[in-house]
Amino acid sequence: MTHSKRCSYLLFLSASMQSFPVASQDDVFASLFDMSLEELLSTPVTTASKQEESLRNSNASISVVSRQQIEQFGGHSLYEILERIVSVNSNYGVLTTITTRGSKPWTGLLQHLGLLNGRPFGNLSGAHNLYTSIPLSSIERIEYIRGPGSVLYGTNAYQGVFNIITRQGKSEGWQANQSIVVGSFDSQIIDASYVYKNNDLSGAINVLYTDIGGWDAQTFDPTTQTTFSKKAFQTDKTLHLDINYKALSLSHFRNLQQKFGNFWDAPEENYIPWSKLHPSTFTNLSHSYQFDNNWKLDSHYTNIKKEMEWSSEGIADDFIRIKSPLNIRLLEFNLSGDLSDNASLLVGAYHEHRRVYAASTIPDAKERYASLYAQIKYVVTPKLNVELGGQYVTSVELINNIDNQSDFVPRLGLTYHFNDVWTLKLRHAKAFRHPSSGERTIETPGIQKGTPDLRSETINTTEAQLFYQTDEKLFTATLYKNEEHDLILLRPSDDPNFALENKNSGEISSYGIELEYKHQLTAQWYAELSATHQRNEDKHGTENINLAPNNSFKFGLSYDDSRWQLGMYLLSYSKYHDNILFDPNRELVNPPADGYNWLTVKASRKFIVNDDNQLTVSLEIKNLLDESVYQPNDTPVFYPINTLPAREDLGAFLSVNYQF
Repeated sequence: MTHSKRCSYLLFLSASMQSFPVASQDDVFASLFDMSLEELLSTPVTTASKQEESLRNSNASISVVSRQQIEQFGGHSLYEILERIVSVNSNYGVLTTITTRGSKPWTGLLQHLGLLNGRPFGNLSGAHNLYTSIPLSSIERIEYIRGPGSVLYGTNAYQGVFNIITRQGKSEGWQANQSIVVGSFDSQIIDASYVYKNNDLSGAINVLYTDIGGWDAQTFDPTTQTTFSKKAFQTDKTLHLDINYKALSLSHFRNLQQKFGNFWDAPEENYIPWSKLHPSTFTNLSHSYQFDNNWKLDSHYTNIKKEMEWSSEGIADDFIRIKSPLNIRLLEFNLSGDLSDNASLLVGAYHEHRRVYAASTIPDAKERYASLYAQIKYVVTPKLNVELGGQYVTSVELINNIDNQSDFVPRLGLTYHFNDVWTLKLRHAKAFRHPSSGERTIETPGIQKGTPDLRSETINTTEAQLFYQTDEKLFTATLYKNEEHDLILLRPSDDPNFALENKNSGEISSYGIELEYKHQLTAQWYAELSATHQRNEDKHGTENINLAPNNSFKFGLSYDDSRWQLGMYLLSYSKYHDNILFDPNRELVNPPADGYNWLTVKASRKFIVNDDNQLTVSLEIKNLLDESVYQPNDTPVFYPINTLPAREDLGAFLSVNYQF
C-alpha cells in the first residue's frame, strides 16, 4: 500500500465515522487524558488481584501509565512506553524485548506475560509479542507489575506482568483518535482507534500500519577491518476489534509482523539476510454473571495462534528451515465476592491446551495443564490488611509420556497504613515458567536438542515498599530480593550429534532498590523520575551474570495547556557488563556496551477545528544526543561476538493527529 493510499484510507475511515452521531467535545476529552494526577492515582487498578482496588491498597510493585503520559512524552511503539517504568529496560533489534530488574533479554522473552484487557496474550516469545504491534491510540492505560504474578496468571508471569487496558466508549456515539506519522529511517505509521457506544452496546476498531525502512545496524567485518551496516527494517499490520454487549464481550486481535532477523554474520561476504515473519491471532470471549451485589462469576475462553518463520531470500532456505506454529487454548472461570465486611475472596480454575504443529525442527506436540488458584484479602484493622493466595498447577498431558509435573506457588502480603498518605507494603511470592514444547523436543542437527524431562523455572521474591500519595504527589521506595532456580539454559550436549542442549542448570540471586516519584507541579507542569540499583550473581558467586547495568535514572518533564504540549524524557543507564562471563573466546568486533543517555523531546500544537474536532501537529525527536547504543550479546553460544547494535540513531518524526 503506497503512502498516498494509506492516507486516503485513514481519511475515508474518518469521513465514514462522521456520518454517525458524534459525542460533544466535553465528552470526547473527558477521559484520562485530561485528568489531574490526583484523579489518575485514584483510578482503580485491576491487574494485581483481578478485582478493582486503589493503587494504595494494591499489594504489588505496580506502576500505571496513562494515555496522558503517552501523549505528552511520545513514542510510537509499546516498548518505548514500557521502558520509562522504573526497573524496566528495552532493546529494539532482532529481539525487541523488555527486561525487568536486570533480567536477561533472551530469557526475558519467556519470563514476561502480556495481558490484553486482563486476558493473557501468551508468552512473549520470538514467535510474536505486543511490543511493536499494539496501536498506541487504543490504550487507555497500562498497569505494570514488577515481580511475580503466577498466583493469578500462571506460567510466564515470572519477572513482570503488564496489562494493556484499551479505550471503551463512555459516551453515546462515535469517538476517534487517529494519527499519521512520517519520519527518519523511512518510517510511515498509521495508528487509529474508533470507539462506539449505544446503550448497552459498545465497541472499538483499532488499526495499526507500521512500515519502517530501517535504521543502520552496524557491525564489524574482521576480514576487511571495516564496519558494514544492514537496515533493521520492520512492518506491522494490526486489526483489533472489541465488542461488548451487557455482560458479554468479544475481542479479536490480528497482526502480521515482519522484521529484520540478523545482525551477526561477518565477514560481510558471508552475510545471510535473515528476516522473521510473525503472524499472530488472539480471540477472547468473556461473560460476567452477577449473582447479587457481592458475588460474580467471570468466564473466559481464549484462543491464541502464533507463528515464527525465518526466511533468507532463498540464500539458505534450502538447508535451514525455521518454522514454529503455536496454538494455545485457555478456558478459565473465577468467582469473586465479599465474605464479610472485612474479607473478600477470589477463587478460580483454568484448563490450558498447548499445541505445536507443522514445525520444521520441533516434532508435533500437545500438552495440557490444569490449575486451581485462590486469593483472600482480610482487613484486620482499619490500618492493617492481609493478603494470602496460592496457585496449584499440574500437567494433565505432557509429550512423550513424561511423568506429570506440578507446582504450588504461594503469595503473602501485608499492607499497613500509617496515616492517610504513608503506607508500608510487605510481600513474598513465588512464580514459575513451564518449559515450552520446543525446549523439550527441538532437534536441529548439529546445533541444538531438547530435554524431555525439563522442570519449571521458579523465582522467589521478597519485597518491602514504602508508599506515599497525596493529591499532587506519588513516591515509592521498594527493596527486593530474588532467588531463581532451575533456569533453563543452553549447555554443551552429551550427545555427539548436537552441540547444545537445554538443561535446568541456572541459579541466580539478585537484589535491588527502586525509587519512583511523580509530581503534578502546577495545573500545566508535570514531572516524574525514577532511579534503580540492582546486583545479581549465580550459584558460583559470579557477579553481574545478567550483564545488565547496575544503575539507571529516568526523568520526564511536561507542559500542557489548551494549545501547546511539550514533553522531554531522559533514560540514563550505567555501563553494561562484558559477556566474557558466557564465552571467553567471543570476538571483540563491535563497540563495547557502554552506558548511554537516551533523550526524547516532543512538541505539539493543538487546533480546535470546530466544536467537536481537534487537530494536533507534533514534532518528536528521538535519541537527541545521537548516542550509539550497543548491548551485550547474551547468547554467544549462537553468535560468538561481544555486543549487538540495540537502538537506532538520531531521528525526527512529524505526526498529525485528528480527534472527534
